[in-house]
Amino acid sequence: MMERKRISPGLVLFMMLMSMTAGAMCLNKVAPIVPVLTESMGLAGAGQAGLLISVFVFSGIFLAIPSGVIIAKLGYYKTGIIALAAILAGSVVGALDAGYAVMLGSRIVEGVGLILLMTLGPAAVASSFDDRRRGSAMGLLMCFMAFGQIAMFNLAPRIAEGGAWENVWWFTAVYAGVFLVAWIVALRNLDASLAAAAAPAAEAPGTGALDGAPAAPNAPTRLFSKDVFLNPGVWLVGITLMVYLIAEQGVISFLPTYLAEVRGMDAAAASSIVSIAPLVGIPVGIVAGMVSDKMGSRKKPLGVLMLASAVTYALMPTWPTGVFIVLVVLFGIAVMGIVGLCFSAVAELVPPAQGDMAVALLNTFQWVGIFLSSSLVGLLIEAVGWDMAFYLMVPLTVVGAVCTFVTAKLR
Repeated sequence: MMERKRISPGLVLFMMLMSMTAGAMCLNKVAPIVPVLTESMGLAGAGQAGLLISVFVFSGIFLAIPSGVIIAKLGYYKTGIIALAAILAGSVVGALDAGYAVMLGSRIVEGVGLILLMTLGPAAVASSFDDRRRGSAMGLLMCFMAFGQIAMFNLAPRIAEGGAWENVWWFTAVYAGVFLVAWIVALRNLDASLAAAAAPAAEAPGTGALDGAPAAPNAPTRLFSKDVFLNPGVWLVGITLMVYLIAEQGVISFLPTYLAEVRGMDAAAASSIVSIAPLVGIPVGIVAGMVSDKMGSRKKPLGVLMLASAVTYALMPTWPTGVFIVLVVLFGIAVMGIVGLCFSAVAELVPPAQGDMAVALLNTFQWVGIFLSSSLVGLLIEAVGWDMAFYLMVPLTVVGAVCTFVTAKLR
């Protein structure tokens, strides 16, 4: 009976990827139109604009770990509905243009949706795929941010032409609504399907699910293992992810503005050029997962990519404007495979029964990193200028590489 209820791994991956992309589009819809929003809403410089970007994930700092409990109580299916409904509601409220304070609140509501999906999605995909394909599947799943960035960096400036930035919010509302309906129709048996996927591994002595995957829903006892918080490897990978995101998200959020205001590019063209980084990152994320699977190592590719990203930040202030697109391509190659490697790595640092909590803890580092990113980089731009802000990302990223290499139990 249970076997007939299983949803194919491909459909699970597709729905998680597209639903998480709804959140990614909301996160990234501010950055390409910062000048428009600054003029329309009377924002006071890069610091206030940066807060409008980063406040999106503020609640994630507090919800990342409880989100695992929410999933255990409500199940994957109901939690996904709540998440997509939050993204839809936040987009609609933001589109009403009721002032800066209301916009901040709507951004937090949108962020709650992505935060829930970011715990639910990787756990569901990890449950659905076996060891041989999990790295590749996770690499594709983590392209959700790239998809959101590509969509918004290309569409948002054009949709907002003439100052009609509210239409960008209506666009993300429609997208979230479409996949909310798709979720309700296509994933009705999601919880039973994931329980069936976990059942074979649960029969083995000392295991509760596939490696790095969650147990069946409604098994909350797994969520409270203190051993995860005492595992130094999880913390080191978390720090790596956090510093990576402070640099990557902070830089990519302000790079279109930098190219337009400092390098003199057309605003829409600047956003399109920046979108090449996540476009390049889609195959890079998949290939990075496949290479790490073949090598049997997450440490080496993760550490090398962190160092490569540091090099790209060092080159940004002096790279010639006429060929800046080349540096954007190199930037995309360096940074876009890192998130998937971090999530694959942390799954290998804990026993299977601790997979949910490890993902939740890693998500906490992720949201702290994204929250600090645009706010910190915005303040740095105001305090020390564009060039020094880029240069300061170099030592930050090197710290992440060191944390990777010194993680003893990471292969």
